Amino acid sequence: MNTIIHYLLIQNQCLLQIILYLFDFICKYIPLKQWVFDDSNSPKYQKFKVDEPPIIIQREVWFYKDFISYIKWRYGYVITPVKRRSLCDIPDDCTCPYCKAPKEYLYKNNGSHNQILCKVCSRKFQTHANELSGKIILRCPHCSHTLAHKKDRKHFVIHKCTNPKCPYYRHNLKNVDKKHINEPFGKNKYKLHYIYREFTVDFFKMDISSLPKNSSSLKFTKHSSYIMSLCLTMHVNLGLSLRKTAQAIKDLYNINISHQQVANYARTAALVIKPFVDNYDYEPSNTMTADETYIKVRGVKGYVWFIMDAVKRSILGYQVSDNRGVGPCILAMRMALRNFKEKLPEKFRFIADGYSAYPLAA
Repeated sequence: MNTIIHYLLIQNQCLLQIILYLFDFICKYIPLKQWVFDDSNSPKYQKFKVDEPPIIIQREVWFYKDFISYIKWRYGYVITPVKRRSLCDIPDDCTCPYCKAPKEYLYKNNGSHNQILCKVCSRKFQTHANELSGKIILRCPHCSHTLAHKKDRKHFVIHKCTNPKCPYYRHNLKNVDKKHINEPFGKNKYKLHYIYREFTVDFFKMDISSLPKNSSSLKFTKHSSYIMSLCLTMHVNLGLSLRKTAQAIKDLYNINISHQQVANYARTAALVIKPFVDNYDYEPSNTMTADETYIKVRGVKGYVWFIMDAVKRSILGYQVSDNRGVGPCILAMRMALRNFKEKLPEKFRFIADGYSAYPLAA
């Protein structure tokens, strides 16, 4: 027994020595600098990453009438409306997001660049500023610089840190290829600045289980449920088209039925089965996979999203949409994650490709 233990210890020491030799060989002859620019750390893939949340600062909002009264009481100065010398192109419904001052107290601050100055609170804002921008301030978590409103998307607003001295920007700029920096708009090939997306739609208030208003019923007037089962067997199980299914019913059973009636049967069955499929307790594991692909229905291009259980291969969430944005991805993830009653299991894993909609939805 002692001889066997002694022999195993010697073998273990030999294996450790081989590992040390291999590690020394890797350090000497394989450049480790190439690992800095792999697929996960390369600046080319920075645009697929989602930045951390910004610093949110809430500010006290004054109503412009109260502010005018306070200035008059405190300093004896009356704030009057703007006396315009030329035609003003500020929209009539434009108000200050900070104090709700109407158009009479607003004037253009930088000509045609859509920046407006409020005469009441002396705040500057853009014509497209929303009400929320007057209540909160979004700052970059790296340099505390105020984020600028850049773009309006379908489901969110993009805020960007434009500070050229931001450490986050300088760190990403160092990893950019030097030849791209000298090219015209070469920096636009990379995501260098800090970006925050402010969602304008509450996806958690959307109902993902309701049926359409024009849902059919199972009231049979001309044919029976047996005829419906035959149509579904040939159309769904055998994969026949609508017209071939109607022709097969005519040839085999001498029953005249239109292809539109077969389509109505398939649609009715799908609407009836949908609540049972969506609300079934699949008892999912702690690993999920997600992917999306495009489909064409009658020549119209769309997208279908699937979230599956990696162990049981069951489809936990799905969504069909006309766009590849983050909105349908959030709804599909909501449908999948509602199978967990209270909280996510330990060591939960969500596996997806490099598309940025998945980390943004998460």
